[in-house]
Amino acid sequence: MSPNDTIATPIYGSGVTVAYTATAGTTAALPSTTNAVRVISTTDCFVRVGIAPTAVVDVDTYVAAYTPEYFTCPPNGKVSAVKVSSDGTIYAIAI
Repeated sequence: MSPNDTIATPIYGSGVTVAYTATAGTTAALPSTTNAVRVISTTDCFVRVGIAPTAVVDVDTYVAAYTPEYFTCPPNGKVSAVKVSSDGTIYAIAI
């Protein structure tokens, strides 16, 4: 894989963002053409992806700050995150 290759092609214009605290933040719905989602967070957090997700500490997938993670995602799915120790923001784009 060359440095210019990507895992998948983003659906430009489909990016969503949401802040999270000790209370989970959940994005708006991603497009109906979504198969997967790339998530980047500004602080360590726990993430859940689905139709109506609510992330739970120590239960859902741990995501390290500034480390892109890829998840399968249903059409019109959402991403939810909750902090590990510091409030933050998640950025998600459909792919």
